[in-house]
Amino acid sequence: MFRTKPRRDYIFGKRKPKPRRNFTWLWLLISAILSLLVLELLTRIYIDLSGKREEFAQAISEPDIAESYQLKFLDQKGNPLEGISNTGNLIAQQRLSVGYQLVKNQENPYWQINEHGFRDRDELPITKPQDEIRIFILGGSTAFGYGSSSNETAIADQLENRLQKRLEQQKKLPQLYKPDVLPEDEELRAEARRKTPKLKQANYRVINAAVPGYASGNQLAQLALQVLPYKPDFIIVLDGYEDLILPSEETAAQVPQFDEKFDSKTDYVKASTSKLLKPLEDKSYLAKVLQDTVLQVELPESKTDLLLNINGQELASYIPESPEELQRRVDRYFQNHKQMVTLATGSNASVIFATQPEITGRKPSKLTPTEGEITTQLGRTYIRKTKDTYPRFVGVNNYLVKIFPKNVKALNLYNLSDKYPSPSFIDAIHLTEPANEMVAEQLYYAISSFSKMQVKPREPQQEQES
Repeated sequence: MFRTKPRRDYIFGKRKPKPRRNFTWLWLLISAILSLLVLELLTRIYIDLSGKREEFAQAISEPDIAESYQLKFLDQKGNPLEGISNTGNLIAQQRLSVGYQLVKNQENPYWQINEHGFRDRDELPITKPQDEIRIFILGGSTAFGYGSSSNETAIADQLENRLQKRLEQQKKLPQLYKPDVLPEDEELRAEARRKTPKLKQANYRVINAAVPGYASGNQLAQLALQVLPYKPDFIIVLDGYEDLILPSEETAAQVPQFDEKFDSKTDYVKASTSKLLKPLEDKSYLAKVLQDTVLQVELPESKTDLLLNINGQELASYIPESPEELQRRVDRYFQNHKQMVTLATGSNASVIFATQPEITGRKPSKLTPTEGEITTQLGRTYIRKTKDTYPRFVGVNNYLVKIFPKNVKALNLYNLSDKYPSPSFIDAIHLTEPANEMVAEQLYYAISSFSKMQVKPREPQQEQES
């Protein structure tokens, strides 16, 4: 009988394949790590041989002044916002009440933010001492002191120092000021009345509550919720420019939107990789090189950052063309300032509205070569539009003085006087430290002109009766 040869795979079963090793992924991981270490070593050797080691290390460890003053936005949970240029050092967090506010207790070589979120080193107790006069400065990046080398060179500290010098001068040279008691002699009494009145003896405390990017809507909310509880005696509002460039449909400056889009998928991948490498920048030369070359992506900037960069075409596009849009922005500014006066008056505080400086308000003959380059970069369109529109905000503050003559004073700092130093501007709206001192000087004169700040001399008969 014919029999077929049995199949081996039937008798013995199918041959089992050799078990594959499960270490392939591990070897790939080890290879990748070794490759990165080699690349890091080669990068360090290249940096050393090129003689740029010290320069490179400094770039890693020391942020420049522009980056130090640029805002880094966090959401309400404290996470960094994605999809925008968010590489600054000045941390601000989203708040529904005021739009956003500076995070408390942060420090940089150029500035310090105290436990209340103000640019100050010292604590500010909610209970005001009896001998203290509190002056709060509200505003945007100019009032905050963008570009200043320290808290002390910003406007607030300069003003506090000026007030203190005045008190010291009154002690050293009392003959220059009105006496506490007028002389009995009629002729001497008339001469005494012509002298400068003394300022009240007190501990003058000037608090820098300004936040870069803030417009009048933010300041109004900030005054009501964060400043009035500290019982201020004076509110200084240095603003105007942010309201000029903020569209009328927006009530205040806000944290940039979360849904900003990238131009391409490649940009998105680059940005995501850049975010992963960010924590390694100060530890790895390779990460720093990749960030500065391969992974560079132009992310959308927030409107607050537009104020920190000279970009004439972009800035000009934010200044309204139509009279109707300009009027709506001016009306918003007026209403917000009017409400500030109402709140301040209810708390027995006086208000000084100062229209912040802007480079087109300076006489062309007074511009230094550096300032001339700034105006050239800004361009003719920007210059024309600003000169045509910004004075309207000066007019608003002057009008508020007519409505509230006893409690409001206005300063036009847009048109800088010839007394301002050269140069005064480091860009379109931010000031040099000597110019900050000059602004503080003008604010000092405004404060000292309020009758409530002056010591009223007593008549001779009043002294005898007392």
